Amino acid sequence: MTYENLIASMEVNAEKSIAELVQKARHEAEEIMRSAEAKADTIRAAYLENAQKLAESERNRLTYKVKAENKMEIIKEKDAVIQQAFFDAKKSLESFRDDASYKENFRKMFKEAVSELEGERVILHVDARDQMLSGQVLDELGWNAEVVGDLTSEGGLAVTSKDGKLLVSNTIESRLNNVKELLKREIFSTLFGD
Repeated sequence: MTYENLIASMEVNAEKSIAELVQKARHEAEEIMRSAEAKADTIRAAYLENAQKLAESERNRLTYKVKAENKMEIIKEKDAVIQQAFFDAKKSLESFRDDASYKENFRKMFKEAVSELEGERVILHVDARDQMLSGQVLDELGWNAEVVGDLTSEGGLAVTSKDGKLLVSNTIESRLNNVKELLKREIFSTLFGD
């Protein structure tokens, strides 16, 4: 083999080896690219899933917040309606004293109040407009009690023990306030169907 043949043979072998190395490198590069694309797809999918979870969580948080705010507004509106209903009721009671049955109602309110103090000597607190009426009721019932016109009310009375330690208020306003909390739920149900 001549020197030129040897060199030509080496060149052919070198080119063949280079071609194999290039082919192997291409295959490895393609495999690296496929692997990188698969990893990128996995990372993109994980990122997208995480972003969707965060968006869902934020949507749920905002939905809950809006519902809570709406619920508070509804409660405020319902309470305003209830307050107005009781205001109107109180307003309509301003003529309670003018009703023909007021004397009988006053008598009943007096009996209820003094029954709470069970035989105590009492002081009767009334609106100045009811002083004469309270004297008549006391006479009719055979009661001897001090009457003081120091109350401001649309009707009714308050009774205290002589020592002032016990108080029973039986005015239209106190009755309305007592009934207010008891009836609030029923009125809500009637007005709003809740």
